[in-house]
Amino acid sequence: VISIYTSQRASEDGGDDVTDSSTDFYDDKDDILTKMMDKALLQKFESLDLEHMQLKLSIRPMESTLQHIFAIPLITRDIVEQKPHLRGGYQRIEQRFQETKSYEEVRNMTMKITEDIGMSYKRTVVADALVTCSEFFQVVDSRDGRIVQGMRDGDEEEIVDHVVRFEVVTDITESGEGREVGNWKIIDLDDILDGNVFH
Repeated sequence: VISIYTSQRASEDGGDDVTDSSTDFYDDKDDILTKMMDKALLQKFESLDLEHMQLKLSIRPMESTLQHIFAIPLITRDIVEQKPHLRGGYQRIEQRFQETKSYEEVRNMTMKITEDIGMSYKRTVVADALVTCSEFFQVVDSRDGRIVQGMRDGDEEEIVDHVVRFEVVTDITESGEGREVGNWKIIDLDDILDGNVFH
C-alpha cells in the first residue's frame, strides 16, 4: 500500500506515515518514493501547489498483468545522463532502418554507440504492466476546505486500472556467471511521460 498525504512521506504496509514539515517531500534521497520512482516522474508531482492544496492519495494494488517486456543492450539512464548525445540512439537506428532497409547502416550506427559507451555488459529491462488498484484520491483547497478534485471523505475506494512502466538495470556478475538485477523503478504511469523513453 502506498499512502501520500500533504506534508507527509509515503508509508509501506505495516508502517506509520512519517510527518515532514517541508512542502517538497522529494528532497530526501532516502524517501521511499525516490527509491520507487524515476526522478522525471516525481517532478510531475512537484508542480502541485502544496502550499494551498492538501493531497490525500491511497493506492492498494490488487492484481497485475504483464503486457510487454523488452531489453535494451548497453545503454542505461545513468549512461545517457553522462553522455546526453546517446539519448534516442536506438530510436534513430530504427528510424534509419525504416528509411533505408540497410543492415550495413544499422551495424555502423550500433558500433558507434558501442564505441561511445565503452566496455559494458549492462542491460536495461523495461516492462509494462496493467495494475488494478483500489484507491482513494482527493485534493482539497486548504484555504476554504473545498474539494478541488477527487472523492469525498467517507467515500469507498474506487477500482482503477493503471498502466505502469517499470525499469531495471542488470549487469554481469563478478564471476561472469549469471547476471545481477538492480532495483525495479516506476518510470511512467498512465503514459504521462509518453513512456519516459531514453534509448
